[in-house]
Amino acid sequence: IRHAANRQLYGLHVTDFPHVKQAFVDAYCRLVAMKLVALRASDYMRTAALDDRRYLLYNPIVKMKVTREGESVINLLWDVIAAKGFERDTYFEMAARDIRALPKLEGTVHVNIALIMKFIANYFFNPKDYPEVTRQDAPGDDVFLFSQGPTGGLGKVQFHDYQTVYAQWDLPNVRVFTEQIAAFKECLVAAGLDEAQRKDTDVLMTVGDVFALVVYGQLILENARVYGSDEALIDQIFDVLVRDMAALALQLYSKPSASAKQQEYCTRMMRRPEPNPERYDRIYREEVLPLKDAYEMSA
Repeated sequence: IRHAANRQLYGLHVTDFPHVKQAFVDAYCRLVAMKLVALRASDYMRTAALDDRRYLLYNPIVKMKVTREGESVINLLWDVIAAKGFERDTYFEMAARDIRALPKLEGTVHVNIALIMKFIANYFFNPKDYPEVTRQDAPGDDVFLFSQGPTGGLGKVQFHDYQTVYAQWDLPNVRVFTEQIAAFKECLVAAGLDEAQRKDTDVLMTVGDVFALVVYGQLILENARVYGSDEALIDQIFDVLVRDMAALALQLYSKPSASAKQQEYCTRMMRRPEPNPERYDRIYREEVLPLKDAYEMSA
């Protein structure tokens, strides 16, 4: 952002262009969300036990979703700095190359999506009460993990009710996202995948991405409470997630095998975020733009 803030085109600073502002705000929101999700998944991993193996879902979410979000952040920033991103011996040149490796090195994305699909039934339709998991950042002996607890029987793992997490947040875009989730859940019951679709990895990948986004949003909201995140920022993050969900719904709608009923539910999931120019401008002015003096790329 320092590069863009100090560069002028057509008599304007690059950071004055609306599409550049949008790219920076989206990148910032995605980055904050990545941190919240990864830290929260770590909490569940450190508190895992034989009767609480929720981390077996949350860990693959980090591997396949957080890593791909990192690629999205780099792509957004690269669109802004353009040719500057190709210069040698800069951090960005290295980051743009190495960020591509994470979704592959941390477990191939389609493998992790296939893994999380095993949890979808219990996640949506068979919740279980658990004690609240608190922030886990103190030194300790993570006995269960280091004794390599069992990883089989994934279809039997149960989760706390995600709906109670979403219900705690009365924010416009969280509400829209919750309605998108409700349409997806209803689709699973009323217009579920047929036998051919269950064997179609292309369809399963998209359904898995939708499911992953639901879990992703849940972990964001849980950790936003833990860290006392600004509600305006959380609403802006869900502005991004609503758009992501709508894009996935369009992908699912466009599958050749999608039935008329499935297309109907996908249409219900294609929602637009609730705009709030004041919130958006505040996030940009108070949280994004001040970073222009925090880092400087090599000359």
